[in-house]
Amino acid sequence: MKVVLIEDDATLNRVLKRAIEKHFSITSFTSPTSAIDYLDNNYVDVVVSDIRMPEMTGLEVLAKIKTSSPNTYVILMTGQGSIDESVQSIKSGAYDYIPKPVDAELLVYKLQLVEENISLKNSAEIHNKTESFVMESQSIKDIAAQGVRVAKSDTNVMITGETGTGKEVMARYIHDNSTRSKKMFAAINCCNLQPHLFERELFGHKKGAFTSADKDSKGIVQSAFGGTLFLDEIGEMPLDLQPKFLRFLETKSFYPVGSSTPEVSDIRIIAATNRNPLEMVAKGTFREDLYYRLNVFNIELPPLRERKDDIIPLAEYFINKFKHINTKVLSIDESAKSCMIQYPFPGNIRELSNIIERAMILESGNTLSCESLNIGCKLPYENLTLEHITKRHILSVLDSVDGNKQQAAVILGVDSSTIYRKLKEYGIV
Repeated sequence: MKVVLIEDDATLNRVLKRAIEKHFSITSFTSPTSAIDYLDNNYVDVVVSDIRMPEMTGLEVLAKIKTSSPNTYVILMTGQGSIDESVQSIKSGAYDYIPKPVDAELLVYKLQLVEENISLKNSAEIHNKTESFVMESQSIKDIAAQGVRVAKSDTNVMITGETGTGKEVMARYIHDNSTRSKKMFAAINCCNLQPHLFERELFGHKKGAFTSADKDSKGIVQSAFGGTLFLDEIGEMPLDLQPKFLRFLETKSFYPVGSSTPEVSDIRIIAATNRNPLEMVAKGTFREDLYYRLNVFNIELPPLRERKDDIIPLAEYFINKFKHINTKVLSIDESAKSCMIQYPFPGNIRELSNIIERAMILESGNTLSCESLNIGCKLPYENLTLEHITKRHILSVLDSVDGNKQQAAVILGVDSSTIYRKLKEYGIV
């Protein structure tokens, strides 16, 4: 696991670095500006930062990291006895905080918890029984049958469908029904990787490949050897990397960054996109030969509004999933069920999940009601196109969070890049 430490006190910096480097790869900085420059060019798993620094506060560092690398964990070192700072850290998106004076052993323990969390996310031993297995509608039953059939081969698969329709869940379903099910299932969202880091994350790098490369590092295609690699939003893969990835698909060989010696990895590729891949090919943003190599077998996932038989079973699944939030809620009342059936769910299953999670927080009774769902089931959607419904909903959510695009993305269950793209389409940004 890669750690960056930001502490302007040089003595404390050295003490903490010595404690951490016994367990993890660490790069330390006394200047937050220098650290941010480094983070702009290198992916790290976790950042540990002081919250009180004259050059830049820890909260400012946190905000920059959440914008440029949202998957990076951040632990802030707060002032002794400062409850306000601790609360503000968590509210601002920090994974955890640790009060000063810092107990080095406690900090290492918290870092080990982060490593455990990352490991659990990627572990092939964790097979979540998720919404993919809610199959009341005939359309999703037919698609699941396709998934089982294609799982028996090593054929490349491309899953298409709107945002939030369950493309990663479908990819996991294929993996779990394949001969690779005991090996790792690795998922990468191509939107979340900075273009200049993409090749390193996929293929790894050799010691000395760039300034901070002090040792060899495996890429995901090597780490997931024998398993399945799911590439979500494949259309965001940098154009200059596409020929290298195509060569890997054709030969199973690749060159780590900084190496002239090819390496080999046996891995199954499943790609996904919420855009029309042929339109991307026509625009020149995606290679035609790569498209055909990936799209050997296509699975098109229907939007939730076209699988109404699944809405209530899915909602009941999510009630059970979020039971820890509110143990009193047992079911959904009939008016709320009717409300959900009428609602178009422009954010699909991901939006339904977020709606139920929010309702579990708000509901004081033992059944979810229209009031706690708060999805405006009486809005006159009948005469609107899907694009108008989507636009109305996105703008409504943005208005509810005072225009905060990242918060809106969380509520809608989409990437912030999707929000920006939609607003650009609407001529708002």
